[in-house]
Amino acid sequence: MGSQTMKKMSLIWVLFFLLIPFSSGQAASPGVLASLDEKVERWEVEEAWTEVQSLLKTESRNPQVLELAAKVAFHRGEYGEAKKLIQAALETGGDDEKRRGFSLFIESTLGVLSSFQKFESPHFIIHLDEKQDGILVDYLKDNLERTYRVMADRYDFRPKEKVRVEVFPDTKAFYLCSTLSARDIEVAGAVGLAQFNKLLILSPRALVYGYRWMDSLSHEYLHYLILKLSANKAPIWFHEGLAKYEETRWRGGPSYLNSVSQTLLAQALGRGKLISWDRMENSFIKLETPEEVQLAYAQAASVIDFLLFQAGDQGLREVLRRMGDGSAPGGARQAVEQVLGWPFSEFSEKWKEFLARKDLREMEGVHARRYKIKEGKSDEERVEINEIKSLIARNRAHLGDRLKERGRMEAAVLEYRRALAESRESVPVMNRLSDTLIRMNRAPEALKVLREAGALAPDHPTIYNYMGKAYLQLQDFSSARGALEESIQINPFNPEVHQNLALAAEKMGDLDTAARSREILRKLIR
Repeated sequence: MGSQTMKKMSLIWVLFFLLIPFSSGQAASPGVLASLDEKVERWEVEEAWTEVQSLLKTESRNPQVLELAAKVAFHRGEYGEAKKLIQAALETGGDDEKRRGFSLFIESTLGVLSSFQKFESPHFIIHLDEKQDGILVDYLKDNLERTYRVMADRYDFRPKEKVRVEVFPDTKAFYLCSTLSARDIEVAGAVGLAQFNKLLILSPRALVYGYRWMDSLSHEYLHYLILKLSANKAPIWFHEGLAKYEETRWRGGPSYLNSVSQTLLAQALGRGKLISWDRMENSFIKLETPEEVQLAYAQAASVIDFLLFQAGDQGLREVLRRMGDGSAPGGARQAVEQVLGWPFSEFSEKWKEFLARKDLREMEGVHARRYKIKEGKSDEERVEINEIKSLIARNRAHLGDRLKERGRMEAAVLEYRRALAESRESVPVMNRLSDTLIRMNRAPEALKVLREAGALAPDHPTIYNYMGKAYLQLQDFSSARGALEESIQINPFNPEVHQNLALAAEKMGDLDTAARSREILRKLIR
């Protein structure tokens, strides 16, 4: 086998080791080992660490004990200690493919994180590459602590230990430490994970346009919460549904039913193409297209919406409690049946009726969001041009760009409007048109175009950047600030956004935000 094939096989064994219950084999204390492994699977890591340390005092040469100790150490974020323990297990237990795979995975993690710096907030420990992602630190702390407070109030969930968070500057580092592939990112939108007792997230700098990285981080914290409260008994659909439903609560909304979710759900309902429960209980990542993946998220969130409609907040918490304390050994389906008093099949039918009554709108021009891994500095411009499907519209947009560069603004506006006549829902053309209108001091016209673009592509950072510039032109500094902060929630690496946010904040008398924005601007342009 080639080295890449061997590496892939090793990672498969890592997942087998980390995600499947530990096999005690011929260990001297099989009951103790099994009990400890169950605690690790529930992320009761500190308790497991105390117990495994006691066990090592009497069984320090037992390869199975050493292997389990390495697993616990890894879940604590003690990667150096985990490496020592798995090496000892290999030395005492002989050559074992699964252990070698785990050892390789630890080495990969250590290699990536060796250059990371640590930052702490009251409830989180954040590790990232300060040189590349240092500007994210204050945003991360604010987002995580706000999420912590909101979810503590809503679910009475307060982790005993600080939660570990790792931010990866590029896809290569993310692959090595998460085992996710480029396909998982670009098709399934897998830009974050709650795994190994920590939150892992890809820096928005790694993707063309960025992504809703703050919401994604909150989403992953919800997975952490669900796993803890359900004792790792919740199925994928419940995990993803609740995490999706709650991911924007830290900032006060909006609803999961954005234009993309509504369109996908309306299409699926009309065509009888909802994702089956069985497929949603397997893996969202392995669904075949971005449309299927995002439909599954919307569906699962709507199930939580329906559960809340029927049972309220207390009913939802009761479902989690019953999974966690073992009174619903059948998992979420049985817990839902117990709380509502219906067979799950009836629950499923009533949910579909509830969804049909939502009066969901299929919006023309709205499509599933597609992530694109950044490959170079000019990648965004190339991707934008390629997103203009009509060749005629693309040519007219290109002509508009050349006219704008020459200062012929009226002529550029004319070409962009002609391009839109050929491709009515082209967000790249709308952005070009609005930018030109702003340069001509025609902010109200630009805002009208930008609102249409925002309905079509609610996660495109350029829309909010241009909205901020338009509102600044109108001296509506509060609206400008809101738009610019939303742009940062998607792509925080655009210097112009921070420059304009500093101006808006200063005009509003918020000198602290203005100073922070100027400091970030200085770091981005140095």
